[in-house]
Amino acid sequence: METGKRRKHDPKFKERAVQLSKDLGNVAAAARELGIGYSLLQSWLKGQEVAASKGKGLAQAIEEKAELDRLRRVVADLTEELEIIKKAAAYFAKERLKKNTPGSK
Repeated sequence: METGKRRKHDPKFKERAVQLSKDLGNVAAAARELGIGYSLLQSWLKGQEVAASKGKGLAQAIEEKAELDRLRRVVADLTEELEIIKKAAAYFAKERLKKNTPGSK
């Protein structure tokens, strides 16, 4: 098996995989049939249980998590940009203050 390459599975595939494991009553057999890891399918099952307890489907929970991850990256990017702007503003304010202070060159 190749390492370092992650396969992306769409939410519909994950729902079908969870349903197959429930239908078979055996997570390991379902994972082998689908060509995925046991622990991966196990995590999807747990995610589906959590989503069901909140009144959501697995696909909706996965999409919400992806959106939350995307928004966290946006916030991190914006925070970094804000820090750069603050530093630039402080630099230009210092330069302007030097020019407007009597006795300075």
